[in-house]
Amino acid sequence: MNNQFIITAKNLEIGYETDDGIVWAVKGVSFNVIEKTSFCLVGESGSGKTSIGNAISGLLPPYSITKGVLIVNNKYVVNGDKADFRSVRGTVVRIPQNPSAALSPYTKISDLFEDVIRNAFRRINREQTIELIRKYLQMVNLPEDVLDMYPHQLSGGMAQRVAIALSLSINPKIIVADEPTSNLDAYLRGTIGNILRELVNKGITLIVITHDILFASHVCKYIAVMYRGKIIEIGRVEDILSNPIHPYTIELIEAATLQKSNEPKKTSITTPSSNKGCVYINRCPFAFSKCYEEPSIVFIKNDHGVACWRAEKLYV
Repeated sequence: MNNQFIITAKNLEIGYETDDGIVWAVKGVSFNVIEKTSFCLVGESGSGKTSIGNAISGLLPPYSITKGVLIVNNKYVVNGDKADFRSVRGTVVRIPQNPSAALSPYTKISDLFEDVIRNAFRRINREQTIELIRKYLQMVNLPEDVLDMYPHQLSGGMAQRVAIALSLSINPKIIVADEPTSNLDAYLRGTIGNILRELVNKGITLIVITHDILFASHVCKYIAVMYRGKIIEIGRVEDILSNPIHPYTIELIEAATLQKSNEPKKTSITTPSSNKGCVYINRCPFAFSKCYEEPSIVFIKNDHGVACWRAEKLYV
């Protein structure tokens, strides 16, 4: 194990048992996350990013199936078809996508904090508990007045910040934030983004799951772009934004910035829906015969990798 990496995935696969057989949501992904940095999984719904986040958090359901390897904080969470999700509890905390729905509507915010802190630190007294609560409220820019409120009385931004503060209160090493700004306006997205960035400065490893590549670029140092269960481009934020290589990554950036590429689009080859070859073949405007074979990730520059046959022709 490399102690520099707090998370390592090697050919990780995650599937779910259904009446019609196993549905594979994650299809052989590999990546490393450096400790005390920020890493974003970006892609549309169904890309597999939430399944990876749940695996890192130890929250995959009992009907899930795993293959490959997932190491979190030097512990094997997934090792082939064996999984030990208990090993990451307390080390990893997941911030839910909709905190207002996840928080008990019958419990005051103060009681939520006290329950979480006392379960995490058995010998802590009330004065120490109150001191910790104040500390974490200050970290997310919340007034102490929220302690007397119930979850339904919180705005979307306040509920998200309460969820972040609750996550911090057990002193985790890793925080997984699943679509942390999906229900917020532009101003609050920026506020939450700044808070998440500050967590990394305080020594926490941050995993962000989002469909918004611009938000990911604001918060994270590294990005992995996913499509249909595969990582198709990965690297540093500045490299991917300044030189996106995979057509899907370009499409995400164009959609987020409302811009169009000056590069003329080629006509896509006609292909039937297929699980063979590149996962993007049926949408790619540059697809050609080689795309019927599955591409591996090739690193174009330093740690900027892409799974695309066209990219190999242009850059290798």
